[in-house]
Amino acid sequence: MMGTLKASLNVLCNNENVRGVVVITKDGMVIESNMDDTLSAEALGAFMSQIALTIKNSLSGLGYNDFTRYVIQSNQCKIYLVDLGKSVLILITDIEIDSGKINVALYQAANEIKKTWRLDV
Repeated sequence: MMGTLKASLNVLCNNENVRGVVVITKDGMVIESNMDDTLSAEALGAFMSQIALTIKNSLSGLGYNDFTRYVIQSNQCKIYLVDLGKSVLILITDIEIDSGKINVALYQAANEIKKTWRLDV
C-alpha cells in the first residue's frame, strides 16, 4: 500500500503525456494535487467541480444517479473525471495518450485512494 495520497497521485503522473492530477471535494476545494507549472490546481478544482455537478444533474434528468468516469476532450488536452464519492479525481493529459493504459491507471488509483484514504465516506 502506498504511504501518502501524494504518492498515489505521483504514480498517475508517471504515465507518459500526463500533465497533472488533482483530487478535489465536490465543492471544488483541493485535497491534493500534482500539477505542472502551467496549470493551477485551485482554478481547475473550482471549474471542474461545477462541470461535475452539471454532469451529475444532467444525468439524473436522464434517470442515472451518478457518473463513475467522464472524459472531456478539447483541442489541447483530455480531462478525465473520476467520482470517488465525496471527492473527484481529475487527470489532465495531452491529446495523444494511450487511453487504455490511462483508464487502467485511473481505475487502480481510484481504488487505492478509496481504500487507503476513505475519501468516499
